[in-house]
Amino acid sequence: MTELRAGALSAVWRPDVGMVGASLRHEGEELLGQRGGLDAYVAKGSAFGIPLLAPWANRLDGLEYPDPARPGAPPVRLDPARVKTDGNGLPKDGVLAARPWTVERETADEVVARFDADGEDVLHAFPFPHRLRVAVRLTPEGMTVTTELTATGDVSVPRAFGWHPLFTLPGVPREALDVTLPVVRESVLDDRGIPTGAERPADWRDGPLGDRTLDAEYPAVAGDFVLRGGGRTLTVVFGAPDYPVGHAWAPAGEAFVAWEPMTASTNALVTGDGLGLVAPGTSRAATFVVRVAADG
Repeated sequence: MTELRAGALSAVWRPDVGMVGASLRHEGEELLGQRGGLDAYVAKGSAFGIPLLAPWANRLDGLEYPDPARPGAPPVRLDPARVKTDGNGLPKDGVLAARPWTVERETADEVVARFDADGEDVLHAFPFPHRLRVAVRLTPEGMTVTTELTATGDVSVPRAFGWHPLFTLPGVPREALDVTLPVVRESVLDDRGIPTGAERPADWRDGPLGDRTLDAEYPAVAGDFVLRGGGRTLTVVFGAPDYPVGHAWAPAGEAFVAWEPMTASTNALVTGDGLGLVAPGTSRAATFVVRVAADG
């Protein structure tokens, strides 16, 4: 366990358990949704805090996908017994949840850890050897998370990972969470949560969450996500080219809003839409920032 401190902020990251962000506190109060906590995350990959979704984020439309790095190669076929699946049997959230990472550097306000994705436990589902390196830096103003993907083999690596942060504000009931989403268009999803390829104007109005629910994907992020209430403002900053896609999730009965930075759209491994490749021997990094401030 790594605990970082800077001013009124503290954070806990768990390189030993998937490099999940387990806690972010402001003046001692929790800002991340905990749901079933670390135990549920380890047992079944249930989202809490700030989990990494890799090598792909969200769902795939079936148990195989084309090999984007080897033209003419057979598709990659997934064993449903070895990947997390949703209620429709669709592969979800990659295969790295809860795996141990190696800490490379740790100070009072920074941690850097890596995962070498070159073993059979990953390659059976994602046959593209690579290394992920995550650097987390805490300042009195906020937290910066940079994820670097390096292609370590002789084949290019599809870039489809994302993060799934759950944000909350202490003492603020769900209906009073004031939400600003930086969105203009949203992807049309089918009843399984898979993008159809069509888009429409975003069906969202900034303001108190109320009794509204969210499970929507936005193909072009146009500013910052902002969550206000209880005397605090929490701001999340990301966008193209690092994370061109954002996914918002606010289920009924839960006092958090997830705002997920994604390097490619849901199902991009299958469709190829917006899917980037990292060439052998090269790296590509992506950064998102969480800022926290007391109002007034």
